[in-house]
Amino acid sequence: MSESLKKCEACDETFSWNDEVVLVNDEVYHKDCVSLYPTGYFAMLDGEPLGETENDDGSSAYEVMHEGEYEEESA
Repeated sequence: MSESLKKCEACDETFSWNDEVVLVNDEVYHKDCVSLYPTGYFAMLDGEPLGETENDDGSSAYEVMHEGEYEEESA
C-alpha cells in the first residue's frame, strides 16, 4: 500500500477508486461521513460546518483524486 493514499478527513479511512466523495475547501470526505444541506451545498461533520461544496451528489474518488491517492479495486 502506498504512503500517498489520501484519507477521509472525517473517518481517517483511505478511499477506494469508486467511493462517493465530497470536496470541501480542498479537503476530501466520504459522502456518507458528512451531512449535506441544500444551501448551495454546505457540508457538516458532527454538527460542525466544513464549508460549501458544489458536488452535492458526491463524485467517485477517481474523478477528483490522482492515481495513487486511492486504493485500486482488488482482483
